[in-house]
Amino acid sequence: MWADVSADGTVVMGLRFNGNSEIELVLDKELGELRPPQVITTQVVGPLKLSFHATGHYKLTARMGKENDSMDRATVVGPKLSDIDEPRRMAEILLPLDLPVATKQFTENDIALDITTAPPGPLRCVISCMSKTHFERIMVAHTRFVDTSIWECNHALETGEQVWSWVMRRSATDTEYPNRFLVFLAGDIKWGQQQNIVI
Repeated sequence: MWADVSADGTVVMGLRFNGNSEIELVLDKELGELRPPQVITTQVVGPLKLSFHATGHYKLTARMGKENDSMDRATVVGPKLSDIDEPRRMAEILLPLDLPVATKQFTENDIALDITTAPPGPLRCVISCMSKTHFERIMVAHTRFVDTSIWECNHALETGEQVWSWVMRRSATDTEYPNRFLVFLAGDIKWGQQQNIVI
């Protein structure tokens, strides 16, 4: 993955290969579990990108809406980035067995996680945000970032008083590989608004 921090404090990241992104499941507090066609989604072709805005609006590349005239990037709302202190899971990615090979040159803005020592089985990557204090406590105590992990490796990006951590892990609860990348974005769903109609 690549990762960067913009001038307004937005943290952006993404994968370095093209794919097709679309919504498969929405968890809404009021409406429950929604799947197409209950939620309208359009396929977006290109590299996956996640944006975590300082305001607390977190976005995926994929587009969705309740109606055709209210389509927007998939967006959830969480705490403002500056308010996050204790470790908070921001996103989670389940990896398929066969990973595409990146064609772009590795740069200093890329996040590299070594999985050569991972035990056999499905892998997932948890992306979390926390204060430097909490990150340092975890590192000093040599504790796992996720309780159900049987193996972990991590990388981190420091931005201001916070740390973003990428934890590649083997979960004790995972038994099957997905046949595609599955991305979960944590937060309360924010639906797009109908477009203003001009007659």
